[in-house]
Amino acid sequence: MKRYIKMIISSLLALVLMLSVGAAAFAEDEAENSAKLTIISSNVAGLPIPSKFDKDGKVVPKTQKIMGEMLNNSGIDIICVQEDFQYHAILAKQMTNYPYQTYTSGGVPVGDGLNVFSKYPIYNIERVEWETYNGILDAANDGLTPKGFLKCTVDFNGVLVDVYDTHLDANGSLADCAAKKAQLEQLKAYINENSKDMPVVITGDMNIAMHCDINAEFYPVMIENGGFKDAWSEYCNDGVYFTDRLSAEQNAEYEAKFGGGYWGRWDSVERVVYRSSSNVELTPTDFRYEDYNNRDGHGAVTDHNVMICELTVTANDYVAPAIDLNKQQKEPFADRIVRTVKLTARCIYRILTDLIAKIKSGEITIK
Repeated sequence: MKRYIKMIISSLLALVLMLSVGAAAFAEDEAENSAKLTIISSNVAGLPIPSKFDKDGKVVPKTQKIMGEMLNNSGIDIICVQEDFQYHAILAKQMTNYPYQTYTSGGVPVGDGLNVFSKYPIYNIERVEWETYNGILDAANDGLTPKGFLKCTVDFNGVLVDVYDTHLDANGSLADCAAKKAQLEQLKAYINENSKDMPVVITGDMNIAMHCDINAEFYPVMIENGGFKDAWSEYCNDGVYFTDRLSAEQNAEYEAKFGGGYWGRWDSVERVVYRSSSNVELTPTDFRYEDYNNRDGHGAVTDHNVMICELTVTANDYVAPAIDLNKQQKEPFADRIVRTVKLTARCIYRILTDLIAKIKSGEITIK
């Protein structure tokens, strides 16, 4: 009798052990299908402006070193920067925790100022210039550099994600907003053609606050008709999107809730816009702005707050798409020289053309 009892007890223990192992294996499988991806967007303010002409008196080579050190120690997976121009080498030298980096496209007026630093491999890097812009000698001088967007494919633990780093036109006039709308349409069309059924993350200095830059039509272009979602709206604003300009009362409520004006606090110009694919779901699980100025005894380093977003990446029966993964190739020296001469000449031509037009219109007078 005792022998049978022992057999029954042993069988029950074995059954419990099998069930517990099975449950643990299922939990492990679930964990393997879901992981956190963190992203920073940072306008590093690397324009070659002498300190005496900078509103904060910034010494740009020094600030690029400081920004590089802070970004390198952020612990974030992917860092997308804008306005990374003449002093890229100083910034990049600090980024020792990021083995995968894009080569710079150059300083003003040759480069677009966009670069990516990643802890995960990056492939298929493309740079695309905006077809539409506003301003040469005015309106933030957007036409003096080949601003646009940078696209790369990130291998996130075997899951491929297309990441776009962008820098849209600045300022908020009707002409500026018309240019931004055109740029959003261009970006959306490119993604629909080149990132078909890929999970997509767009970040950067978009120079659009939805609650006040209504004429840029961010919501109808990207959200309503593009199938994208905005991480701040989803995570910080309970999935509520601004489709009209806020009233003074509504604006005051948001300022009270988030501790001040929108710039670098809420619905700011640094954004993450994302779109899931058929087998990879993206969900924001954190979103915040951080001020890198006046830390550790240094003064202002940029006029933008850093944006940090955490996305949960969940793969369902994932099979990597059959696409070529091309490693970044350094631009041949001869091609770089040709591009530099071409874009410098174009910049001079644009300046002279705009100057002549403004003189003819009486906007600029010569005495």
